[in-house]
Amino acid sequence: MENTHNWINFDGKKYRIKEGETALDAMLRGGANLHFSCRKGSCRSCMLEAVSGELGEEAQSRLTNEMRGRNLFLPCVTRTAVRVEARLPDLSQWNIKALVAEKNQLSDDVWQLLLEPLTELDWRAGQFINLTSPEGETRSYSVASIRENDYFMDLHIRRYPDGKVSNWVAETLMPGDEVEIQGPVGTCYYDSAMAGQPLLLIGVGTGVAPMLGAARDALRRGHSAPITLYHGAVLEKNLYLIEKLNALEAQYPNFTAHCAASQDGAKQRVVDIAFAEHPDLREYTLFLAGSPDSIETARIKAVACGIKLASIHADPFETTAPYMPDDDAKINAIEPDPELWAAVKEGELISQILDDFYTRVYLDPRLSPFFQKVTKSRVSGKQYEFLVGLMTGVRSSFVEPPFNAHHWMIISDELFEYRENLFFECVRAYDIPEHLIARWASLHEVFRRTMVKSAERGQVHHGVEQDKSGYTDEIMGMDGMCDGCFEPISDGSPVRMHQRTGEIFCSNCDAGAA
Repeated sequence: MENTHNWINFDGKKYRIKEGETALDAMLRGGANLHFSCRKGSCRSCMLEAVSGELGEEAQSRLTNEMRGRNLFLPCVTRTAVRVEARLPDLSQWNIKALVAEKNQLSDDVWQLLLEPLTELDWRAGQFINLTSPEGETRSYSVASIRENDYFMDLHIRRYPDGKVSNWVAETLMPGDEVEIQGPVGTCYYDSAMAGQPLLLIGVGTGVAPMLGAARDALRRGHSAPITLYHGAVLEKNLYLIEKLNALEAQYPNFTAHCAASQDGAKQRVVDIAFAEHPDLREYTLFLAGSPDSIETARIKAVACGIKLASIHADPFETTAPYMPDDDAKINAIEPDPELWAAVKEGELISQILDDFYTRVYLDPRLSPFFQKVTKSRVSGKQYEFLVGLMTGVRSSFVEPPFNAHHWMIISDELFEYRENLFFECVRAYDIPEHLIARWASLHEVFRRTMVKSAERGQVHHGVEQDKSGYTDEIMGMDGMCDGCFEPISDGSPVRMHQRTGEIFCSNCDAGAA
């Protein structure tokens, strides 16, 4: 007998959850406008707050204890929602107060804030917090200080001419003022598991601040292996921590600092210098901080130098404007690799590797949801054409650019790396030399920034993003089947189409008919 109490009420509509479907399935079937991507609880993009009702255990199984305490849940893994009233979560409730202890100008355009959280808070040098202005603008800043040694949270904030938060910090904020922060978050910090490994730290611009903090934390904890830190800037006057780096170098024999100003291109960039001096990173742990462009370049070079993906810890300083991809330019900049092409037997091994890989993907609970309603042969064929084009320089006009092919998928760095590790497990089964695997992995790394994102995007054509979200009302042009209830739909029937996924839903699946 059907459970008539198994429903979720959201945005004024009631969605009944049928046997075998999730709350997200029911809500999409009924026309709910929700953000979603992985459908398996990994990306958290569909997260809602339960105001009342009973959630099954699986609804919160992927969340932290604090999230559970705030009644947050994931519809994509919820199957038993008993009379649940739900709403979008108010993320401002995660804010805490902090007191501005000091404000100092470190260079022409860099300001230092020392904050004292008014709530007990733990942090590590290299993590970041979100700072919110009185107008509600929020920006992320890395923490340069060590909680056990320095007491205050130390933020270094570059002032931009049109920066809404940085100008507020420079012009208005004063010692004694209270501010709102969130966090800390991020994994770009030293961990005792890194003991014995050489550390390479690269900080561009104010990215040097968390790098110095991470290096100090490592030395404080007795790290004895070599620690090398590179501080880069455009102009020499922007190397604002050079004196502190020199003092640390004089104090610890295993710490070395290099500072380099590119002088508007007159000299090598610090990223190029660092990897030229460290061509083999197989045993290294790498820390990166700076602009998204500098982090992207450094990641690609590091992977080509053989580093393990799990050994890269990076937090790029994201801008408020969304990243606009240029996949054609990226692809055209890649030089053919005859040695790698020969190693894969001119494509023969690529076919076998992809067959092995996608066999595993379609059985993988984290990756398979991204390939619903797409056959293995189709996705394998497209990936084959793409890889052949990268290795040979002969591009296929039938291959969709990576950004547009993945525009709706919410993929974290962690999930991207999970996929990469699975892929190269398959590659290694074919005895391809490690130095060529590193080069192949660096080709994939070129498209990390294209694929990794925290929210769905529209497709980009000729530099213009075309956002297709929500539903449209359509008339069936042929007989078909409803993607919600799997009942037949006859030619000429009215239907709702989800613009992003292309799923078709009949009138019986509308929430009003629940």
